[in-house]
Amino acid sequence: MDVQAVSALLAALVILAIGASVMLRNRTDRTYVSFSTFTFVLSAWQLCNFIEMATGSAVWRWLALWPAATIPPTAIAFFRQFLAQPSIGGRHRPPRVTLAWTLIAYLGLIYGAVIAPIHESLWFLVPFGAYVFGGLYRCVYDLFVQYRATTKRVERTRIRYLTIGGLLATTLALTDVLPRFVAAWPAVGNVLSILYLYFISQTLFRYRLIDVNELVGKMAVLGSLVVLLWAVYGLLLSWVGGGQDGLFLLNALVASFVILILFEPVRALLENTVNRWLLRQRTELRGRLETLRRELQHVVDVPDLVRRVITALEESRRVTDASVYLLDADGAGFDRAGWFGAAATERLDAGAARAMLERARAGMIDIDVIRRELAAVPTAAPAEKRESLAAILATAELLNAALLFPFLGSAETEQGPWLLGLLAVRDDRAEGAFDLDDVDMFRQLASQAARVIESSQAYERVKERDRLAALGEMSAGLAHEIRNPLGAIKGAAQLLLGPDGKPLPPGPESAEFIDIILEEVNRLNTVVTRFLDYARADRAESGKPGPIDLNMVVRKTVQLLQSSREARATEIKVRYDDMLPPVIADPDALVQVFLNLGLNGLQAMPDGGVLEILTTRRRRSRLGYGQFAEVRLHDHGVGIPADRLKKLFIPFYTTKSRGTGLGLAIAQRIVSQHAGTIEVRSTPGEGSTFSVFLPAAPGVTVAATTTGQMTNPFVAARDAPAADGAAGPSADRPQADAAPATVVSR
Repeated sequence: MDVQAVSALLAALVILAIGASVMLRNRTDRTYVSFSTFTFVLSAWQLCNFIEMATGSAVWRWLALWPAATIPPTAIAFFRQFLAQPSIGGRHRPPRVTLAWTLIAYLGLIYGAVIAPIHESLWFLVPFGAYVFGGLYRCVYDLFVQYRATTKRVERTRIRYLTIGGLLATTLALTDVLPRFVAAWPAVGNVLSILYLYFISQTLFRYRLIDVNELVGKMAVLGSLVVLLWAVYGLLLSWVGGGQDGLFLLNALVASFVILILFEPVRALLENTVNRWLLRQRTELRGRLETLRRELQHVVDVPDLVRRVITALEESRRVTDASVYLLDADGAGFDRAGWFGAAATERLDAGAARAMLERARAGMIDIDVIRRELAAVPTAAPAEKRESLAAILATAELLNAALLFPFLGSAETEQGPWLLGLLAVRDDRAEGAFDLDDVDMFRQLASQAARVIESSQAYERVKERDRLAALGEMSAGLAHEIRNPLGAIKGAAQLLLGPDGKPLPPGPESAEFIDIILEEVNRLNTVVTRFLDYARADRAESGKPGPIDLNMVVRKTVQLLQSSREARATEIKVRYDDMLPPVIADPDALVQVFLNLGLNGLQAMPDGGVLEILTTRRRRSRLGYGQFAEVRLHDHGVGIPADRLKKLFIPFYTTKSRGTGLGLAIAQRIVSQHAGTIEVRSTPGEGSTFSVFLPAAPGVTVAATTTGQMTNPFVAARDAPAADGAAGPSADRPQADAAPATVVSR
């Protein structure tokens, strides 16, 4: 009997054992069932190959082709079912096309048995082999496609290992059939196929991939035990020698006793050695938790907190299941804010989980400790204690938790500290996976997270208070802006009636009162229009944004400023950056922003002065680091007091007797809409600087702009030609290409 036959027999037995172990785990899970079906078909193929090679029977050669033809549909069905798991997120697709090819292969085999033995000819076996191994390579391709589509690091690692292992196992399994057609080849495909199937079975038993080091450790333990058994049998056979076939049963009996005696201590020794080797994972977990705890000192956003905690635990390779629950707004339960691993319950009702929540207020909960307490409860003890411990275990099962860490607030209630949330963690690969040092690190993390949640809640209360204050100031400003014109209109209308209550006859006096009424009505219309402009600025109803040259926008703004009444006693100096990066924006909207800011600066210099406008590149702003285009407007006016700077962008806030105070609010909304920001610096008596930062267009190369003669430093723009459609000096609201530009007051 050659090595190929022995290899096929061993592969059939081991693969059958792997499939049976998975089926015994769970016979209701479709992924488990499809894997077991695939392995049973592989085992049947290997067994038929062994019998055919041992006997040379043509019937068994024909029978071996039947499970071989069944391998592609069962393999594709399993891998697609496996990739469609929620943890991976693939799309479930049955192997419809492959089933059609399988039917054709079946018909060919029936034809070969009934009519002519075509299954023994090379022209049948070559396409048949291409069909079988093509189906297996299709599984590898499905794994590769899912690897490209997966974004989570842990899952990408898992799929990458499966893809590489599947490619190697399929290729080497193909080489095992070469001796029948081409040349002899070492029988290594079956060995790698067994290891690959064992690897897949381990990934099925756990939500995520076992760490590669741990998997190698398990294989090292199994391999060492196999070598031990082989050595025991080999020594006994060499001692007995040839011609002693009658002593075979004695050999087996002695070897069995030796194995039973040595198996447990050798396994324990090997497992302890591997575990010591794997302690670096524990060090990595503690390092990640310590880094995360330091990072949380600068976090104020609760969703960001949850994301950081879940990501750190998932990438630590020491936690297989984790979830974070936060108290809802009504205080009636806890909602799942983030998780990975086996899907935990989405909501924890405070009433149903009362026993666990009361225990959590006293500190960390270790589920193993709860189990031991429940087992130690005497039968004569009150039923309430047993029911309470059983309820905690049931709740922990819903959370997939081995350890529960409470987020305890500083406030006290009648039941104890205020419970803000829970962190549930578990490593399903081993019992008691976390030692006291790990627990202490988790406890410190939970304490830091509780402080972040409390700080975030306080911050939200401050923001709500500021929002209400701004709303109050906005309402007062709007009422003031409407009440004044209404008062003037009412006074003019009363005067039109005359002292005797009769309307005044037409004349200069009545015409003056009518002009007052019309002027105040126009003022009311302006207030309402600008308020609507402010409301519309957040809805991006301007033109479609695209890559633009910001220098050209500033040039058009300068032309409009130069034609305004405010520019009569002032000088406008401009400096352009030829290498200013382009931005994605609506040019008309930005003209409105820069015109608002420019008119603001001109109005701050009623006695004349210089308005300096600068475009430049910047690497940072309040938005962070990156490529930004900055437009800076600096006036030498009266300046703005420090206590008024933070109110500049509140709607209807103004320091002038005339004006709506909406210009800066509109400008801020437009710039925010373009993902930019406005920064203000001012010194009373010296002037103010408004800087608009806009992010550079991604993927667009910085090139010299086309601003012509205006690229020299501080070129006076006073002689620049007026823009098309720009209003004359007497216009109240200058326009550029029919785009409205609001006059701002400060």
